[in-house]
Amino acid sequence: MRIKVIIANNNDILYSNLSNYMLQHESIVEIIKVPEDKFVSLIYQFKPKNKLIVIDTNISISFCSNIIKNAINQIDKQKNIIILVIDSQNLINVVNQEKSNGLFKTHHNSVNALFDIIDIVSNAMKETFELEKEIDNILWKLGFTSYYKGTTYLKDSILMVYNNREFLRDINLLVENVTKKNNAINKDVVRSVMDKTINSVLDLLDTTLVFEVFGDIYDGRKISLKYFLDLCIHYLEEKNIAV
Repeated sequence: MRIKVIIANNNDILYSNLSNYMLQHESIVEIIKVPEDKFVSLIYQFKPKNKLIVIDTNISISFCSNIIKNAINQIDKQKNIIILVIDSQNLINVVNQEKSNGLFKTHHNSVNALFDIIDIVSNAMKETFELEKEIDNILWKLGFTSYYKGTTYLKDSILMVYNNREFLRDINLLVENVTKKNNAINKDVVRSVMDKTINSVLDLLDTTLVFEVFGDIYDGRKISLKYFLDLCIHYLEEKNIAV
């Protein structure tokens, strides 16, 4: 059976990141993007035998990736899994409208199917929280202030790179995605803030502490944005944090 991920909004960042993540699972996972005003017709195509998971577009890329990963681990030969990514308020509005028109049809899944979905989502939440907690630990140990914009940008960058290693090969594209995610206007300003944040914290830091955090993978050189991301990814991989 297959997993179909339907992104029913204009979130190009989410679609791009998930598309890259799905390449290694393209034999069983299909990802499509549809306009919000077209997804209603899709609802009526869902069959009772399919498992349907609805998640809000405001969730993180890591959380969405973990839901898909857990769905892959639990896929069986009897049922397809459909993951609908949509703005929850839009979905509520559409459902209410369809009900008022007397057109909405409800399919009841079995209790076991419901427990399967709960299990998939709870596992994804656990793994996402674990990943974000480890990233917060890295930043805290090195002395980054959590509420600074630069720290927020760096955390987003680490999460994006961890879910898509190709960003390490194109830092400009990574910065573009971080800029869009934070609704910033100028990507050059975002990059400048990230560089200044790294320099202001790490240039004054005793290298002994950097070695304590990253271990032998740190070679003692000045830490640029790309090198910092690379160190963080190695750290998370050694911790065996799930994606």
